[in-house]
Amino acid sequence: MVLGMYPHSPTGEYRLLLYPCPRSMLDEPAPDAQDGAHVFALGSGQPPRHIGCLEAKEAMCSPGIMVFDTIAESFRLMCCPIVPGYADLFEKGGILGMSGLNDEETSVEIWVMRDYEGEVWSLKYRVELPVAEIRVQFGKFEHHWEVVATSWDDDVILLVKSDDWLLQVDMNGQLLTMK
Repeated sequence: MVLGMYPHSPTGEYRLLLYPCPRSMLDEPAPDAQDGAHVFALGSGQPPRHIGCLEAKEAMCSPGIMVFDTIAESFRLMCCPIVPGYADLFEKGGILGMSGLNDEETSVEIWVMRDYEGEVWSLKYRVELPVAEIRVQFGKFEHHWEVVATSWDDDVILLVKSDDWLLQVDMNGQLLTMK
């Protein structure tokens, strides 16, 4: 399974980050298969190189993000803000961002990483979703939303999906468009 593709700047190669995945849950892993991630240089005649992974216990005991360093080709845990519910990562202008929808599904917090080396995050926006306006326009509106923050025209907007609707909401909580 391909987890990502990246340029490896020390060599100028493009590489794939791979994780072995059985064809089905019933498949047994090959006897010589190594657990963890592998790196494959595109165009290389060499087999993928095993690089390992963080121990599951280490990853589970810390609220953090598993980060892959594309130069050292190694994993580490990075601190992250505590956001309610499910969080999504995004990038805008070279800055890492994280968004999370509150449990009541009425507001979204947008955090940005101010200092990558120091792992310092700051709250940039708390957006109140236009719940009343959405209900007026759509009538009975199920209260289970998927919300993703994304970069758009030098700003950040929220994409809100529910049932058959996709809505765009700006950082002031204004409903922009609906499809």
